[in-house]
Amino acid sequence: MKVVVFGAGGHAKVVLDVLEKTGRCTIVGLLDDSAALVGDTRSGYRVLGGRAHFRGLIQDGVKRMIVALGDNARRRAVFNSARDEGFELVAAIHPSALLGSRVKIGAGSLLVAGVVVNVDAEIGDDVIVNTGASVDHDCRIGAHVHLSPGVRLAGRVTVGELTHIGIGAVVLPNLAIGKNCIVGAGSVVREDVPDGMVVAGNPARIIKPNEVALGV
Repeated sequence: MKVVVFGAGGHAKVVLDVLEKTGRCTIVGLLDDSAALVGDTRSGYRVLGGRAHFRGLIQDGVKRMIVALGDNARRRAVFNSARDEGFELVAAIHPSALLGSRVKIGAGSLLVAGVVVNVDAEIGDDVIVNTGASVDHDCRIGAHVHLSPGVRLAGRVTVGELTHIGIGAVVLPNLAIGKNCIVGAGSVVREDVPDGMVVAGNPARIIKPNEVALGV
């Protein structure tokens, strides 16, 4: 299976490591929209070009991609562009990840080393579940979410699309975190979080609206 990776930064290193450890694909190279990177070699792979290179790759028989960008909005934009162009967005799951029964993993999602996703949980499209994070039973994670290293979601937690939960944050059971939210590192979420809010602390409290997501 030939795969191209979109992204040439630090997060791409992690994605490449996961793909290499699965041993199930041939990585043909990297893509990045920075013209300055074209022709460079990153982690042993050449940067081939940017989004303008999509059609040529598909014509050459490279029809699978994973987007290796940490920023949720940028990752969604490239994910949608690639899917519209005809790529199949593939998931990458580290061999050490533990998945419970009936877990669902969406297209283009990444599960890094030490991740646990428990029984009947659903991970949406283009989600990052980063190093050592755990998602307990019956959780629902929306598209383009980033769960940072060490995040702990208790059972039946819902996370809306494009939300970023910071390193080491904890979310108690049966709670809903809205779309386009940011949960600060180390926070303990004890009540629902409305769409478009930045929360932090223990207990987590609303700090301000997420102005970038809301276009303020």
